Amino acid sequence: MYRQVTDILQKTSGIAYYRQISEFLMQNIEGGEYEPGSQLPTESDLSRQFGVNRHTAREALKLLKNEGVIYSVKGKGNFVTDAKIKYRVSKKVRFTSSIIEAGLAPSKELVEKRLVAADEILASKLGLDMGDPVLSLKMLRFASGTPLMLATSNLPAARFVGLGERVDASFSLYELLREQYGIEPSRSESVFETTMAEEEDLRLLQIAPGTPLLLSKSIAKDQYGKIIEYCETRMRGDLGSIVINFE
Repeated sequence: MYRQVTDILQKTSGIAYYRQISEFLMQNIEGGEYEPGSQLPTESDLSRQFGVNRHTAREALKLLKNEGVIYSVKGKGNFVTDAKIKYRVSKKVRFTSSIIEAGLAPSKELVEKRLVAADEILASKLGLDMGDPVLSLKMLRFASGTPLMLATSNLPAARFVGLGERVDASFSLYELLREQYGIEPSRSESVFETTMAEEEDLRLLQIAPGTPLLLSKSIAKDQYGKIIEYCETRMRGDLGSIVINFE
């Protein structure tokens, strides 16, 4: 694949070079020359192969990323996507179950925990008054070592006194709520949107600018119907898809 392939480009076809390069790579992926998980040539390699500038090569790779065919890992390169990870959404299913079901190894990292005053959004979502204390927990979740999603859970601090001290790098929030507070959490509502990656997403999820994200905004209640959590999750759109379970 590192041979010179400048003759592949059709200069009079009217099709932009980056689209032609993208199609050439797609044909090689579909033909099995690049298997799932294998690394594609770098921008510099593609630039030399096709006799184009790096911007053109970058646009070709970006097109494949936007279509979910490849994904990037910061500092390592671009890789062929296996079947997208299906994140199943229901009342009870958790991240760990979905990742194991996909044949991957789940892991997580506590990025931040802090006590904040409820703003208008948090007060509305959690049924609190403006200024009430809220425990905010930010968690980075991985699938076999690859960052997949960044989730921020917000809980009413007055109800869960001491929860912040019980949280460590390996905690399971819902298990803590069950064991320490007698709570049976259940998702009651989820809203899904698409959004573009922000600076923090680029850094933590190890993605390139322009990578689309799937944003979910979820509310969880306890067994008595009381709101206990408002969570915003930003998942890599190039790696994951959301499956909703109606059963």
